[in-house]
Amino acid sequence: MSVVAARRYENELFFCADSIRVSGITQETSRVAGHEQGKLFQVNDLVIGSVGYVMELSFMQLFARNHKPAAATVEAVLDFMIEFYAWAKNKDGDFGRHNNYLIGMEQDIFRVTDSYLVEVINEFSAIGAGEDFALTAMYLDKNPEEAVAIANRLCIFCSDPILSIHIPIPPNTDA
Repeated sequence: MSVVAARRYENELFFCADSIRVSGITQETSRVAGHEQGKLFQVNDLVIGSVGYVMELSFMQLFARNHKPAAATVEAVLDFMIEFYAWAKNKDGDFGRHNNYLIGMEQDIFRVTDSYLVEVINEFSAIGAGEDFALTAMYLDKNPEEAVAIANRLCIFCSDPILSIHIPIPPNTDA
């Protein structure tokens, strides 16, 4: 229940997320954009957006403070996720994989599913309940913030405020 959208531009990675939290039949949307407990955060040279269980996201926030993929490759991100799940299971024996992630690192975006699928995103991606709305919006050339705004308007499981993170990509200096 959420939406996270990301797009790779020539000069930046642009990530956005909604702010809804649901507990039972109660939704909470009063979080301030950029709050450290949001579903989109920046830590240790990574941008991580996640949808799913708050517990898993909280564990990821702790883990990512001291860990990151060894390189911006599918294999290294997969190894990072395997290490994260083992670390989390060690902290809480009942821990299980439930979340999907969009991870920005260097000049790449990776989509990671709870079934260990890791893929590089060349243009744009979205995850969560509002995924289809956000993907359609970005297909129609909307930026991630506009895409999340559309998902928030059309999907009952997404809500404002919108969190956003821009990561500049240095110009290619290879000549």
